[in-house]
Amino acid sequence: MTSLRYAAATDPGLRHRRNEDYWYANTERGLFFVTDGMANEVTPHFILETLPGLVREELADLIDLTSADAASRMQNVLRGLNEQVQNQRLDLWTPSGGIGATLVVLLVRGDNALVAHLGDSRLYLHEDSQIRQITRDHSFAQELLDSGKITMPEVLASRATSGPTRFIGMPGAADADVQALPVRTGERFLLCSDGLTDMLMDEEIAAVLAKYPSMEDATQQLIAAANEAGGRDNITALLVGLA
Repeated sequence: MTSLRYAAATDPGLRHRRNEDYWYANTERGLFFVTDGMANEVTPHFILETLPGLVREELADLIDLTSADAASRMQNVLRGLNEQVQNQRLDLWTPSGGIGATLVVLLVRGDNALVAHLGDSRLYLHEDSQIRQITRDHSFAQELLDSGKITMPEVLASRATSGPTRFIGMPGAADADVQALPVRTGERFLLCSDGLTDMLMDEEIAAVLAKYPSMEDATQQLIAAANEAGGRDNITALLVGLA
């Protein structure tokens, strides 16, 4: 049976007084997530208070995370969460900001994991000093990258192209990307907000994780490195290890 452990760190960064990032970890249920408020802390706090109960109620009997049913049920959970936000009139989105939050979720049961996300909070797999981005951003920047209109260094140099295209609190249906993947002893997953990935290239993140085998030290050093690079936004790093 897979044994889970975790460490997490969060920081407002150097340019904001408030921290609108939240993280959640429950090793007994195998549930972990990071949510990043978009110019607000109302929606991410609502997610923190609501999502664990929804997963417990709707996915408690889910055994095979690799089944099509598992992905569909996770998508329905997040659609339901989005509807709850909308029904409570928290969906005050405008092009310049508003009530919404990105979300990345990791659910681990047995030898498999289910990953779901909306927005540009990310999940990476770390193993053998290498990291691999599992999620693909739902963002204007990613669309520009995909079209070849901008390069990654240009994305990191300016946030003018940033902003999620899908998020909790968005009008209409929130269609999360959901994928299953096998897990094995020794792997570590990094869930993080864009306050980390806007400041550090993947290679820099991998270097910190390789240098600090202690998950507690690694999360703290990721925060420090992002702040050293400018700390333009709230920063959250949640590491989940499999033993």
